[in-house]
Amino acid sequence: MKKIIYLLSAAALFTVTMQAQNAIPNGNFESWTTGTFDTPVGYWNSNPSTFFKCNSAFNCIKTTDSQHGVYAIQLTTNVGTDTCMGYVVNSPNPNGNNPCLWPGGSAYNQIPTGIQGFYKSNEQVGDSGGILVGFKNGGTCLGLYMHKFGGVHNTYTAFNFTFNPPISGTPDTVVFAAVSSDVFNKVQKNGSMLQLDNISFVGASQPATFNGDFENWQSQTANKPNNWYLQTNDQGSGILQTTDKKAGTYAMEMKTFLGSRGNNNTPAASGAGVSTGYYPNHCGGSCPQRGGHPFTNQIDTLMFYYKYAPSGNDTAQVGLNFKKNGVNVWGTGMWYNTPQSTYQFAKIPFNTGTPIDSVIVSFQSSSWRDSSLTFIGSDFKVDEAHFASQPLNTGIKTFDASIGIKVFPNPSADGNFVVSNIQTYDLVRVYNVFGQEVNAGITKENDYAKVQINTAGVYFIYVNAQGKITNQKVIVTKD
Repeated sequence: MKKIIYLLSAAALFTVTMQAQNAIPNGNFESWTTGTFDTPVGYWNSNPSTFFKCNSAFNCIKTTDSQHGVYAIQLTTNVGTDTCMGYVVNSPNPNGNNPCLWPGGSAYNQIPTGIQGFYKSNEQVGDSGGILVGFKNGGTCLGLYMHKFGGVHNTYTAFNFTFNPPISGTPDTVVFAAVSSDVFNKVQKNGSMLQLDNISFVGASQPATFNGDFENWQSQTANKPNNWYLQTNDQGSGILQTTDKKAGTYAMEMKTFLGSRGNNNTPAASGAGVSTGYYPNHCGGSCPQRGGHPFTNQIDTLMFYYKYAPSGNDTAQVGLNFKKNGVNVWGTGMWYNTPQSTYQFAKIPFNTGTPIDSVIVSFQSSSWRDSSLTFIGSDFKVDEAHFASQPLNTGIKTFDASIGIKVFPNPSADGNFVVSNIQTYDLVRVYNVFGQEVNAGITKENDYAKVQINTAGVYFIYVNAQGKITNQKVIVTKD
């Protein structure tokens, strides 16, 4: 009796332990985090970056501590899983060190002599906030200016910055940005703060969409899948929660978006993706992916469902990166370029050929090589991602006889079982109550498998028959 009680009690642990062993948590993309924040009208800001990349508090804040009107803007450098500088900019893609090359900006045909306004600050020692202004016409830079704010200023302080040398001609666009840290000198110190209000150009009228007094704001909402790192820009472009799913309520949607490449900010398509690993910032050289989850199966299969609507001849990419003691030891993947309007079942079998201790799984709407602007809009949807050895429904299940597979006898006095109605290429594994794979004797014939378990106890025979997955709890009673 005590033996039976122990076996049943140990079986109850299986639900918890198998979940802990899952190398693709939230592989069905049912768990999401939602964030709502305010954005000054006419600008992009750093709040999406804190939400998608840094997992820290929003750092572009609408504050009622104003110098003029009702609101002002407060920018702060925060540290979470990464460092996120507070910023606001009227360009959708401010990459590179030259604002004159940034796309967007406000339409403007005046020639001001300077810029003025009011600020508060709490800049950390060695750091400084600042404003940047660039004037351009037809893509040609007519003037580029930067003014820094340092130290601690607890009350509003006026500034009036003259453009020197003067703007060289009549612009058609002005680009404006404000930052909480000295990003161009690669300085970002936690807690550095810059607060601005009532900013205007001197000696000219104001751009119609400038919103320099920061009175006009709008609310935005963003969603991110839990347990996944996002491979996108600071704004979370191309990462979407969709109800167009294979199962459950949600799936993961990734859309290729307009980004840029190189120091000249050349427009380029950028694939959006999700991964269980991440690339560190400022790594100073070689940047292998970090993160991932524990995984030791050298032979297994990645399984998932997908839809794909490529733009042009674009290619979606799925990758597996296996590691041992933090070092990359083997990788594989698959590329998909055929349009699929309904969910397709996909399998990527692998044999690492060497011991591993963790795995990183990645999905992306375009290959990193696919930078042509014709690829913008490629749409890759993924759902129900899991390894064959780790079904998504990881609790103890009643054996699913509807797919025609049977395991007998059960219980077994000698540890020998037969798994019927399977093919030789179907996957059969045995796990103990702790979610650990057991080295059982498994031999396959044309339509069945023999399983031999040498030690008494409760076990789970896992079967993946062409994507139809089930667990059968079995008991070995021999002493």
